[in-house]
Formats: sequence, C-alpha cells, structure tokens
Amino acid sequence: MLRLLLVLTCITLSLPAFAAQPKNVAIMVYSQSKLAAQYARIALSRFEQVLTDNGVTVLDQKKADALKKGWKKLEDPGALITAEEFVKNAGKYAIDGVYRVYLDAGITTGLAGIYTATALADIRFVGEDAAISSAASPAMGAKGMPPSDGLTESAALSNAIQRAVDLTAQQLGWKVMDFTNPRLYSVHLKQMQMVPAYVAEAHPPKLANSDDSVKLAKLANEDWTTEEATCVRKSPDERMAVVGGYIRQTSLLGGRPKRVYGSRVHVVDASANKEVVTLETAPVAERTREEKGGSKILDCLFVSNWRYLAAVTNSKLFLWDTERGVVLSDLYLDDAIEDAALEYGKYAGQDYLAVVTGSRKLVYQIVRE
Repeated sequence: MLRLLLVLTCITLSLPAFAAQPKNVAIMVYSQSKLAAQYARIALSRFEQVLTDNGVTVLDQKKADALKKGWKKLEDPGALITAEEFVKNAGKYAIDGVYRVYLDAGITTGLAGIYTATALADIRFVGEDAAISSAASPAMGAKGMPPSDGLTESAALSNAIQRAVDLTAQQLGWKVMDFTNPRLYSVHLKQMQMVPAYVAEAHPPKLANSDDSVKLAKLANEDWTTEEATCVRKSPDERMAVVGGYIRQTSLLGGRPKRVYGSRVHVVDASANKEVVTLETAPVAERTREEKGGSKILDCLFVSNWRYLAAVTNSKLFLWDTERGVVLSDLYLDDAIEDAALEYGKYAGQDYLAVVTGSRKLVYQIVRE
C-alpha cells in the first residue's frame, strides 16, 4: 500500500541489539508525513510502555522535547553522531542513549465501511559512546503482514502504529509483554434479490494474454499439464496484476487419454517482477454435482484496491483477501454460464459486486461479518 514504506524498509540498516541494553533513555518521534504527525503520540506512548516494561527509565517528555529542539541533527536518520556531540547535547540529562522513531503511516477506505491502515516504525538508537543500532518493522500490506482494519480511521491507524512499534522493538532486543495483534475484519457476499441502483466504477480493462503481466505468472507448462491465461487485469494503481489460469491435465488410463480441468488466479507484482500469491478457483479434477458448469475463469477483478480480488468461473463466484491469502466468499451459481464480466459499484454507502452475463445481472452486496 505505501510504496514509501517499502522503500524505507529496504534501505534501513539493521544491526544487532546491544549486549547491554541502556537503562536511561530519551525518545523522539520524527514523523515522515502529515498523517503520521497526527498519530505520533501513539508511537511515543507505545514505545515508552515497552521500554518501561523492560525496566528502562524514559526521560520526561518536556526535557526530551527540549533536547530534540536543540539537537536538529537527529532529524536525519543517516547523520553521523560522535561521542562528543552526545555529551555536549545530552550530557546534562543523565541518559545513556537516545531512541529516534521515524514514523510513517497510510490509510485507505476498504469495503463495507472498513478503514485499512499501514505503518512503518524505523527506530534508531545512539548511545553515549556513539554506538548505533537500528531496525525497521516489516512492510504491511504484503502476504503474511496484513494491514490493520478499523471501523474508524483512528482505530485502524492506532493499531497499525502500535504493531509497527512492537515489531521494531522486538528486533532491537526488547521483550514485548503484550504484543499488538492486527485488528482484521472479514467481509462476505450476500446475493440481492433485486438489482440496486448502484453506480459501476470504471476499472482497468482486460489485457491481452500476451501482456507482460502473464510472463510473471507461474503458469503450468509441462508435458501433461498446461495452463492458459484467460483473464488479465491490473489493479487500480497498476502496480499489481491478476492473471486467471485455465489448467488442462491429460493422463492415459487403459491406453485411452483422459483430460481433467482446473483453474487458479495468480497475483503478480509488476514493480517487483514476481508472482506474490496463487489462489485456487477449482482443483484439477472432474467437476462435482454442485458445479453446474466448467472451471474456466471468465473474468477477474481487483475490488476497490489490490487487497480484495474477485473472480468468476463457469460455476462459481469468488472474493479473496489477497494480503491474508484467504477466501472470503465462494458461491455456486444457480446455472452454468459461458461468458461473464465482473462489475463493482457503490450505492448509498454500500459496496456491490455484480456478474453480468448476457442480459442478466447477478448482484451481491459486500457486507461486513
């Protein structure tokens, strides 16, 4: 979600924590964006709590603010600090180290009234001997490191920032007594009996099967198993893409060839030039009775942002949370369909996903669980 977070995480130097941890420190927060500045107090309070739980005495905030104001060089995370500079600026405060928290955060509106937040805490310590250690929290909004959800901006951002501080403090060798877990909400699809007057949003068109995104997807290409791209679309920010794959597998039973089919979607990161998530829509097998049609993916679409992904086959409709790698809804269609397009829109503050097939429109409301 936050490209800046990814960049900062990549460039942040991470050194081993001190063998002997400091006992008296000052904490300073440097916000890297206007949004982060609004929530800097949360990062400060959380890190103070972690250090206090570990028996560290934190300098009174008024004194820390005065030190911060007079020691401008600390604003630069890459600045070289000497032992003489430390004594000159911090000697009168009886501390043996300064923690600088470089904080960034981002917020987006997700589905069903859910706010989604990410945060990065890049924490750097300089001791009285000018020894330095640092660590940064992993980038949120990637598989295995989901963002934080909330019903308000404040709730989502508070959770994300506290998680970022906890993760970084742990890397610096501090024990986190009450680790902050991600607050997450799930949504699901509820079929509507009548079509509401939603306004369909414009989304990136289907791309040709020769698009560069297809080259990043790990499509099966073996002697007896092949995979064809049947749907290619980019995310709204064009950083990610989804490739729908139709799998054909041939086997020889009793000397006669037998073919079975399946399908899956591949989420690729165009900026990193790699596949990041694979999600199954139909196993390679004979179709079950519940499936009225085949398993070919007819359309695929990022819903609102790259976190949520929808796909429709001849038989089923899917909605995933790609950052968590979980299916949120998988619904059988009442009848088999041969052609379809997905459509996303809003009406009266509600989110809707539709399957448009021929003259019919099957509409589903995206609701919070």
